[in-house]
Amino acid sequence: MFIGSILEKVKNALQNQSCLLCQQKLFTAAQFCSSCTEKLGIREPEALIDMPFGLVHAATTFNPTVKKLIYGHKFYKRTEYIAQLTGLLIQYWETMPKYLGLSDVHPENVLVLPIPPHQGNASLIDMFASRFARHFGYDYQHDVLTWMREVRPQHRIHEKVSRFGNVAQSLRLKSGVVSGYQKIIVVDDITTTGATLLEASRAFHDEVGPTHRQQDLICLALTQVSIGSQLRSGEEEY
Repeated sequence: MFIGSILEKVKNALQNQSCLLCQQKLFTAAQFCSSCTEKLGIREPEALIDMPFGLVHAATTFNPTVKKLIYGHKFYKRTEYIAQLTGLLIQYWETMPKYLGLSDVHPENVLVLPIPPHQGNASLIDMFASRFARHFGYDYQHDVLTWMREVRPQHRIHEKVSRFGNVAQSLRLKSGVVSGYQKIIVVDDITTTGATLLEASRAFHDEVGPTHRQQDLICLALTQVSIGSQLRSGEEEY
């Protein structure tokens, strides 16, 4: 599988020779040209939040272009944005192995998990998280994290304490699935206060126990959005 992932990356590099945003011809395996990389606000590798049980990263700084892609996909099911959203994660993550000490970790020892959809909804995160995992040859499972109870969508809550209370003790990690993996990557589209990703890290800690280290779990969001910038209604069109 490792050799297969390398071949797939080479194939992708050869096929994807244009910027995913402006279609300008590229001469590297990057997902976006330098101008669009700046426009999208793709960040340098650095954790936004050091949680007790994991690290939170965001691929981009929030800006109008990122907002159009993420919110268009999240709220208006604009599936044509999936390639660009995947590209954001890939381009950010390309710089991560050295930063996180992943260079010596075999891809098959890395597991990617999406934050699950709310009850009764199809998973939108799965659409780009699975492609991200496949690009790097990582294992991927869509149903390891599950909700134990109903929670309100976080984008509808605009007060920090309420956001943490909304998701507290709400996620469960399927027993036995993550054992044997050296790194776990939990993918979400948006992080605001970090409440949902903190809850995911708690579920991971409850399953794995005191043997796991902070750097064993990496939470990766497409972007970080301040509470004041949250979408408050369905009036915005994409």
